[in-house]
Amino acid sequence: MKNLMTLFLIITSIAYSQETIFTLENFDTEFLTYQAIQKDGVSKDNFDFAKNIISESKKSIINNGNIYKFGNYWNIATALYMLKENNIYIEIAFKKASEFNQICKFIKTFENVKNHFNRTIPEIYNLQKQKCKKTLTIQDKLDLEKYSSANNLDLKLVKLISRVSINDKKYRDSNRYSDKDFDTKQPELDKKNQVIIDSLYKEYKTYIGKSLVGDEFKTTMWAVIQHSNPQMMEKYLPTIQKAVKDNEIHLTTLKMLIDRIYWLKYDYQIFGSQPNIKLADEKKISEIKIKYGID
Repeated sequence: MKNLMTLFLIITSIAYSQETIFTLENFDTEFLTYQAIQKDGVSKDNFDFAKNIISESKKSIINNGNIYKFGNYWNIATALYMLKENNIYIEIAFKKASEFNQICKFIKTFENVKNHFNRTIPEIYNLQKQKCKKTLTIQDKLDLEKYSSANNLDLKLVKLISRVSINDKKYRDSNRYSDKDFDTKQPELDKKNQVIIDSLYKEYKTYIGKSLVGDEFKTTMWAVIQHSNPQMMEKYLPTIQKAVKDNEIHLTTLKMLIDRIYWLKYDYQIFGSQPNIKLADEKKISEIKIKYGID
């Protein structure tokens, strides 16, 4: 009995010692060795979703010379939430993300009654939210004439794409509008945006990205496509793929578009960008990655 108790204590001690302990100081180093564990109360879909986010985040960080970007911290915080990790760890990842200016744009985009950060770490989340409210978004204060001149861009095109961007977000801003506004008014704006994007593509015969409208609006065409329908998504999927290859937009946009198409068509996703949607099996994920040349 004594030997059994000793063995139990040793096993318990080993298991405990293997648990990753995050602090603000060691987070960047420790995360790279972190292994997700499926805890009680975590569904298989949520576990697979979070595990995939963690895997993709590690690849991104390592490929970037172990330097973290804003999106890495935001995605990691989301994964830790899905895994029901200690709220302190979620808070640390969120604090790391808040060191980047993009935090305000993401808070504005993803703010809604189901926001997991709002529920899990309300104090730090609401504090950051208030900080963001005191600062106008870049687009709100952007002087389009100066922006176009400084980046040698066509002012007429920039003004048009800026209007498309504003309309794409308008009723998606749940801080200002209700779900009813989104359901009844946003679809009409989306349809108008889709017509504009089709027209621009016919004129320029290429993705309207960084080269044509600069960094501030390089994802606008993608956002309109992402918010469209499966037919339009599939029509422009090769265009988005080429835009990524040409460094007009980030690889993340291609992954998100692929996930949305496969979710709508087959009820599963490949890369884990769509919340609460199950992942495809490993064989299908590998197949799609090869098909689109994604590591």
